[in-house]
Amino acid sequence: MLPPGFSPDLTPALLARDRTNSFSIMEPYRPEVPQELRKARAYAVYPRASLLNHDCLPNACHFDYTDRPGPGNTGIVVRALHDITEGREVCISYFAANWQYKDRQRKLLEDYGFQCECERCQVESKWKLDDDNEGGDGDDTMEEEREECGGDGADDDGMEQEEGGGSSDGEDDFPHAYFFVRYLCNNGDCCGMLAPLPPLPNGEPSHVFECNVCGNLKNEDEIDAPDGGDSSMAD
Repeated sequence: MLPPGFSPDLTPALLARDRTNSFSIMEPYRPEVPQELRKARAYAVYPRASLLNHDCLPNACHFDYTDRPGPGNTGIVVRALHDITEGREVCISYFAANWQYKDRQRKLLEDYGFQCECERCQVESKWKLDDDNEGGDGDDTMEEEREECGGDGADDDGMEQEEGGGSSDGEDDFPHAYFFVRYLCNNGDCCGMLAPLPPLPNGEPSHVFECNVCGNLKNEDEIDAPDGGDSSMAD
């Protein structure tokens, strides 16, 4: 019997809201464990963080420090990837940022009930139309990359080409290439997001980036900005 105030209609609605607004507390990252085998050990709803919407090119990401000793290790921290213009919405990605267009759309529609029309999806949807018109399927190579999630054969330069459905005509075809070079962790098959550490005690911004999956730290000067040639994160 349901408790007072609950009904057969209300209960599944509440469970659905819990599912779509909860954050996964994942098992600790271990390089020897493939990402697809890494499991969630718990789920949690955070009243403020759960208000964050999705963007396939997020300007923020979240960190959890569950395995750190002491108080406060059950919370999460949301950090901006870069400076955010006043008035612009703070968004995170609900999954690894290197997923291909069709997988992102399927996941968002099936699990969250909406079709994404962010800037990146608008660009990549045109690639899909071009592939359909040519009788090809440029999503197949990115499907393999999503499964590997940055593993063998899926480096940053390959991502730039494969995200574009096989096109390699440069920034006009893939204007968001720099985002992946700068903010996607290339430590094995991690595929986490890199965000600056909190500001220094004197208020100056930190130039050290931390991955929200594997915890890898990288100095900003290790990240090569694109200059018209090949670009990659330094190990």
